Amino acid sequence: MTMLDYVKEQPQVFNDVLKKKAEITSDFSQIFCEQMPDQVYLVASGTSCNAAKAAAMFMEMVWKLPVTVVPPSRMTQVFGTNPLLIFISQGGKSTNMLAAAERMKGYHRIAMTGNADGKLNGMCEHYMMIPCGEETVGPKTKGYMITILTLYLMALESSKKAGILAEDEYIKYMEVLEKTAGQLEENVKRSCRWVEENEESLKSLKEIYLVGKGQSMMVAQEGALKMMETYLIPGVPFDFEEYLHGPSCSLRESTGGMYLLPMEDDEDYERMQKLVQYHRQICPAVYTTGLPSSGDERDCVLLSGGQWYTRPFEEMIPIQVMCAVIPGKLGIDGVGMQHFKALDKVLNVKYKDPKEAAAQTQPEG
Repeated sequence: MTMLDYVKEQPQVFNDVLKKKAEITSDFSQIFCEQMPDQVYLVASGTSCNAAKAAAMFMEMVWKLPVTVVPPSRMTQVFGTNPLLIFISQGGKSTNMLAAAERMKGYHRIAMTGNADGKLNGMCEHYMMIPCGEETVGPKTKGYMITILTLYLMALESSKKAGILAEDEYIKYMEVLEKTAGQLEENVKRSCRWVEENEESLKSLKEIYLVGKGQSMMVAQEGALKMMETYLIPGVPFDFEEYLHGPSCSLRESTGGMYLLPMEDDEDYERMQKLVQYHRQICPAVYTTGLPSSGDERDCVLLSGGQWYTRPFEEMIPIQVMCAVIPGKLGIDGVGMQHFKALDKVLNVKYKDPKEAAAQTQPEG
């Protein structure tokens, strides 16, 4: 399986998770209603952290309580009289995550992983599966999207069960998510065509700025990570307004751009389009998502669920596809993972079972 194979699996997995939402979230809803936390912490790093950031604003809105995203290295203290800690790690083996879970003994802890054998699972009072299925390549795609969806559903189902969210509100949210699910396959196809049409300019990228607003800023962070993991070039995410106050001064001929336009009724919708045109005068390798129609092949026109909280399920797809396809065209596919494995040997980023570690130290032959 390749990274692109996993991208193309996302529509089916997304739909499957929606259909099984009650089963997937039942244990969490029970825990939430028994505890009724006054503060929730999402502890994560890498792609899991970016997914948590993208989900946090929605979860706060549904639960009507603070949701804080914290990297494990900073998980040293918590606030609130009854906090709930959710440790998110697709593999469940990140050493810094294991250390954070150990430090937080005594609090209500939930391990949320995509690996039933992850060491993190046994360190927490409760375990919840990220139902994304297998994903053996390094840069994660399904894990990002399904982590966000699962966190959304955890908030919706538990909030309904606790009486925080009215039934009619719950139905409206689910209708939007189901609409988004029905559009995913077409958006994958559109993203693949967009990459094909822009192949030459995408291959020429040397550095790229990714700009978004609100939740799209969180998508830009994951997009930047994917660019660095696959293209092996600098990818820098920016909040739209902050980008205008200094970073835009650094634009040069080699600086590509990816602009995640907000909803059409947003006050900055037209402003960001003007910024795109300004950037294209400096470097032609500047792309967008969010335009309903465009005659420019650099603009990836996608179907939309019509709400800000569906943006990660839309805007991330073209970035995933370009990161899955273009590095292979450049002859560097998989090189990023080679670098990661070399670093892992030095810093022990991922936990290894003692037997596994011993086997790796044995000479070949």
